[in-house]
Amino acid sequence: MSDSEKIPEIFKLIDILDGLETLIDGAPNEDVEDILEEAWLQISDTFPDDFKAATQHDAGAEGLRRYLKVKTFFENPSERSIGAADLEEYYRSYIAAEEDEESTDFFFPD
Repeated sequence: MSDSEKIPEIFKLIDILDGLETLIDGAPNEDVEDILEEAWLQISDTFPDDFKAATQHDAGAEGLRRYLKVKTFFENPSERSIGAADLEEYYRSYIAAEEDEESTDFFFPD
């Protein structure tokens, strides 16, 4: 299955994760929250490896959607459009994550 064929499936999974995030926020106790978080992790683990690596710093449902929009735009910019705000937010979160990694390299060298 090609990347473009996986996109509708990934959007469906992101919608499920979004619903789980809402449930996690309203969990009546820690035990239920833990179960929902485990479900979230298991579902997110079904994403392709390149997708997981690219979204490791912004892995909430909104960040996953944003990454997918950016990815599809750069794969075919003549057929896909993206708003400047989405692109700016993606790069802002990506750059912030890179800066955080660089600041911890001193403490955790490769």
